[in-house]
Amino acid sequence: MRPDEPVSRVMTEAVVVIEADRPVSEALDCFLQYPIHHLPVVRRGRLVGMLSSADVMKLEYFVPKATVDRAQFLDERLTLEQLMHSPVLSLQPHASIAHAAERMIEAGVHAVAIVDEQGRVIGILTTSDVIQSLLHGPPRKGTLAAARPSPQGTGDTGKQEPVYRQKPSADEYDIALRTAEVLHVEERDPRHLGKTLLYLDQRRDLLEKVIELADRFLLTGQDVQVHARLLKAIHAAKRAEEHATGQAKVPFPLE
Repeated sequence: MRPDEPVSRVMTEAVVVIEADRPVSEALDCFLQYPIHHLPVVRRGRLVGMLSSADVMKLEYFVPKATVDRAQFLDERLTLEQLMHSPVLSLQPHASIAHAAERMIEAGVHAVAIVDEQGRVIGILTTSDVIQSLLHGPPRKGTLAAARPSPQGTGDTGKQEPVYRQKPSADEYDIALRTAEVLHVEERDPRHLGKTLLYLDQRRDLLEKVIELADRFLLTGQDVQVHARLLKAIHAAKRAEEHATGQAKVPFPLE
């Protein structure tokens, strides 16, 4: 795939869009139902704005934790026009892949809507699409990834509710960890329960640090120093996982 070829060859044609007058909760449902990161906003079929998954993630910190009906809370206080980015970058299908990449870099965005001469959305191009096309050529056209499956899988008995496990108390967790360590150290762990719990506790601790810093990153308006700490925590979690799976190529460096 050459950079001078048109974006129509690599854009996603089955695009999820939303009308500007729809409630905010409906946009959230789109991000939950489909594996998308950008949602074009249209008015009578013509592009007027763009929403990203990063935009809607920040709404988590707008809603008080005690709120029972979060969707109603958002719908009563916000509109899509307040949330969306507008004016929004758009290109026509004959624009080259190289030109699209340059425009996205200039605008600091990761997606561009592809529109016809009347401004109707006919596709969407993301930075991932550009990289994928240059590495592996154009994908098959006219398909959209399936909606995320239910945590319980699919079946003929209808939609099943996910099962949420109860978190043990601090004392229960401490007893479980000490028991797991004894079983593992004394090699009395034929079913590997102790080993598994010790690994999961290590993983939980590292990922909780990532979540804490991610929350702080969003709350502080994407502070540069918090971003650096978040990247360090993510790297630490990945490095620990490499060691846990025996894939690490170097020992732990000194911090």
